[in-house]
Amino acid sequence: MKSLRARLLLLLSVAVTLAALVQAVAVFRNAMNEADAVFDYHLQQLALSLASGDMGLPGFGPNVSAGNDVDYVVQVWAPDGKRIYVSRPRSELPSQAVLGYTNVQVGGEQWRVYSMQAGGRTIQVGQSTATRQALALGFALRSIWPMAVIAPLLLLAVAWVVRRSLRPLSDLSRELENRAATSFDPLDPHPVISEMQPVVRAMNGLFSRTRQAFDTQRMFVADAAHELRSPLAALKVQVQMLGRAHDDAQRGVALARLESGIDRASHLVEQLLLLARNESGAEEALTAVSLLDTARLALSDTAELAQTRGVDAGLEDAEDCTVLAPASGLRILVRNLVDNALRYTPTGGRVDVRVRCEMQPAPPAAQATESAVAPRRMAVLEVDDSGPGIPPEDRDRVFDRFYRRENAPPGGSGLGLAIVRSVAERCDARIELDTSPLGGLRVRVIFATAGHTLTR
Repeated sequence: MKSLRARLLLLLSVAVTLAALVQAVAVFRNAMNEADAVFDYHLQQLALSLASGDMGLPGFGPNVSAGNDVDYVVQVWAPDGKRIYVSRPRSELPSQAVLGYTNVQVGGEQWRVYSMQAGGRTIQVGQSTATRQALALGFALRSIWPMAVIAPLLLLAVAWVVRRSLRPLSDLSRELENRAATSFDPLDPHPVISEMQPVVRAMNGLFSRTRQAFDTQRMFVADAAHELRSPLAALKVQVQMLGRAHDDAQRGVALARLESGIDRASHLVEQLLLLARNESGAEEALTAVSLLDTARLALSDTAELAQTRGVDAGLEDAEDCTVLAPASGLRILVRNLVDNALRYTPTGGRVDVRVRCEMQPAPPAAQATESAVAPRRMAVLEVDDSGPGIPPEDRDRVFDRFYRRENAPPGGSGLGLAIVRSVAERCDARIELDTSPLGGLRVRVIFATAGHTLTR
């Protein structure tokens, strides 16, 4: 049962019904017990009233006729045990019993009997338990009939309370149904009941994240459209120049320029797709990945570009470290760093890649305390190049999408470091930019090794 209203109605109705039944059974049992006590009292009082009368006169019998409406039977025995009086002569009646209250079985019928002695004679007043129980049952049923009226009224009250209590949930559902698809305004948590406020706050958090993702996606589409306009316009011009070529030499130059333009456009589209995938909600699961193997794959992927540009690219330090990251995302991160370094390094330059494991030092606050802080292992990826480097004032901006410095070489898309930052955030890694000993830029990415976390 998925309906909260139906579940509440069912459970509360069952609870009310069970409570009514329990109360009815308790009232019925109490009524039966009280009826038994009343009938026993009547037996005793009738015997006492007979004992106070003149039992030696023949008129003794009519004095007990008042008990006939409840099926009383009166018997009197002489001191010698001879029965000298019976109010209702019949074939089977209880015999002389012990004094007080007793239950006797006569001819398959149960009797309740009270016996006492007066003037040497034994007075016995009896009543059939069948008649007694019928009278007690009627009394008990008259005691519990109000429950048959109250129970339906309680069920109606339960239905009204449930409906009224769930009205804020219905109002919230109606508000969400009427909300526009592009509306991410937060809900007001105050009008709803306190139990629903955590849900409303969680929904407001979801709205905020959705708004941020929507704005990011909208900016991405706008930036992508803007950046694609120039390569497509350049391709159009190059195609026109190819059509106007008069000889093979001009056609060769036009074809080379067209091929270069297509390569730049393809690279831009590839970078856009990579950035879109990393910023989308469908993220790759984090797994234990070898950073050293990933660096070797990245160098292999960019080997053709390094050879074309005449750059010496290789792995300097090679220490195997395992990090927790998306496998393909980590490969994209390292490849973009190497690719970016190769594009900015002039011919005859050098690109060095290092992978090593280090122990992260304790933060100053922890060092000041007396308690020892266990050191954490971290994996470090460094990419050095001998290119022009990046001035300190521009190092924060180079992670923005489509940002390119004025002296940037042609062929770039302005997305390489933006993709690197996106993947690093997914891996909970830290990126540092510094001046390389080779004279260019040093990019340092610090990962927590598998089973450890970084101290910020």
